Amino acid sequence: MMEIVEYFPIEVERTSWEVSSDILTDIRHKVFVEEQKVRADDEIDEYDPQSVHWLAYGPNDKAMATGRMLPGGQIGRMAVLKEYRERGVGSSLMRKMIRYAVREGLDQVFLHAQIKAIPFYEGFGFIAQDDPFMDAGIAHKLMLLQLHHYRDNSPQPVLPEITEEERQRISIDGAENFREQAVMLVNRAHREIRIFSNRLEPEMYSNGQFCDSVYAFATSHPLARVRILVKDVPHAIQHTNQLQDLCHRLPSHIQLRKFQSQEECLHTEFLLVDKAGILYKQEPERFVGYVIAHAPMEAVELVQEFDNFWEQGELDPELRRLHI
Repeated sequence: MMEIVEYFPIEVERTSWEVSSDILTDIRHKVFVEEQKVRADDEIDEYDPQSVHWLAYGPNDKAMATGRMLPGGQIGRMAVLKEYRERGVGSSLMRKMIRYAVREGLDQVFLHAQIKAIPFYEGFGFIAQDDPFMDAGIAHKLMLLQLHHYRDNSPQPVLPEITEEERQRISIDGAENFREQAVMLVNRAHREIRIFSNRLEPEMYSNGQFCDSVYAFATSHPLARVRILVKDVPHAIQHTNQLQDLCHRLPSHIQLRKFQSQEECLHTEFLLVDKAGILYKQEPERFVGYVIAHAPMEAVELVQEFDNFWEQGELDPELRRLHI
């Protein structure tokens, strides 16, 4: 029987070694010294007094996690107490640290990631560099994050000229054709993917090619975002394991909610890319519909409907069990 994970509000506060050294030391000692067997003398160093530190608080003002940033932009000492992992605490902490670095005008931040934590940092856009190295007896890799992506004045992607063929509505029939068109649209995406589905048909969504394309998109840019609304959650959980795994690995970029609107919804299934590309399934039990690679005027109505449904959606208990 799977454990039901309880979620709670997370507050992240910036602090200093002078003010909070006791709490910071306690969390880090439990994670690094007691769990990971790092020598206590290696855990506290001369950089702590000159670093900016953060603490994440949960229920009853319990300090759950910490991290620090050196003046040169090196992030380190990321530690989440064992009983609070897999609940978004580390992600909340990292977002605060990145925003601070952006406000301070840094061009990049970097860190030494334990090998097992690399997928977590990749979810924020960090890129691994060079070969692994040992630090305190644990294998690490250098990872860099360029911060210009997080600024409002970041350069927008140069889009190719839209052809007449890409503006045409093309009728499609059959699961294989739908899957091919879904991959085509995802590969064109630059910032946003929206998926509205009755039950996340495995013929379309639980296959390596589609999930590889979604992963490549989600990790291509710090602001890339995939939102998925599902009506039949039990069926989706049973049949789309690869997509669920991506939701779990990249929670900052890929989110899934249960459709919970009181308004009537006449749609069966659609996929939207960057408020322009549309893949539309017209019948519940048959793969019949159409695709338009570039139709912003038509897409805007679907985008508005989706965003309204998304705000009313909820994280279903079945999804909580999977940490999605």
